Amino acid sequence: MTDHAVDRSGAASSAQPSEDGAGAGTSVAIGIDIGGTHLRAARVTADGALEDPVRRQTPAHAPGKLLDVLVEVIETFDGDLPIGIGMAGLVSLDGTVRYGPNIGIRNLQLARELGERVGRAVTVLNDGSAAALAEQRVGAARGHLDVVMFTLGTGVGGGVTRGGDLVLGRSGYAGETGHMIVAEGGRPCPCGNRGCIEAYASGTAIGAIARDRLADGDEASVLRDRDHVDGRAVSDAAQAGDAVARDVLVTAGRWLGTAAASVANLLDPDIIIVGGGAATTTAPWLLPEARHAMQERLLGAAFREPPPIELATLGDDAGTVGAALYAATLPDPTLRTARVRHR
Repeated sequence: MTDHAVDRSGAASSAQPSEDGAGAGTSVAIGIDIGGTHLRAARVTADGALEDPVRRQTPAHAPGKLLDVLVEVIETFDGDLPIGIGMAGLVSLDGTVRYGPNIGIRNLQLARELGERVGRAVTVLNDGSAAALAEQRVGAARGHLDVVMFTLGTGVGGGVTRGGDLVLGRSGYAGETGHMIVAEGGRPCPCGNRGCIEAYASGTAIGAIARDRLADGDEASVLRDRDHVDGRAVSDAAQAGDAVARDVLVTAGRWLGTAAASVANLLDPDIIIVGGGAATTTAPWLLPEARHAMQERLLGAAFREPPPIELATLGDDAGTVGAALYAATLPDPTLRTARVRHR
């Protein structure tokens, strides 16, 4: 059995980009994180610091306007630093966005078209992969080479590093931890399948499960006084001591631990990182149960140390940082499909 990881001449196994000898405080690339509502950009240093951050609205269903905004943002930064972009969706190895659900685009050759307009190297990757690389290089997983990440937000994404390299797979779509099936025939997932971990542990799913719980029973809960119950409302209620909210989050943690056990059995990573907005607010209930559930389901648990499950530390900056660090350590983005290492 083989896996595929992009070869960056050994640079990716280093904690910091070093091809040009850049120091920790030197900007190495421009990172751009394209979200469904806003895009964020900054010059990023080798140690993950953001300089001169910029924020713009993300044009939806308008590839041409998106390119115009990206060009305008890039032109606010002096110099000729490489450009790394992270965004949700299916991004192929050549930087083509096959499907970007959050902004309604398909088959946009983003790396090529943007690169031609700005006259420099552009790399594009999935935002979960970007976040995983950032946490591995300069965040909660720093010092570890084999890392798996779950990003919990509106959906669930993720990424994988092995030996310090991002694992992208033969097409670029590897690392989608959110679409591991944990319950055959289970809750519907926006991807079209049923039983994905996204359907149980995303912020959207947590809100939906809480609403179902309230509709199906007569348990007392402060959530009954809310006009709209979403993941944030559930975490706020849990913080206030609400038993229903806490049970919903503990159950979500159990599902997450089930997925983490499968990851650990398959890859035996050094560490599992959980990030994203939903993780930050639910961590006190989610993570302890995830650790417990993973330990219960881990093959040979009595004979091995389970990988730790830890909360990410870079917050909303992870996508921007990871996209920039990826661009900085990839000398020529056009070589991505040719320079693939089979381990």
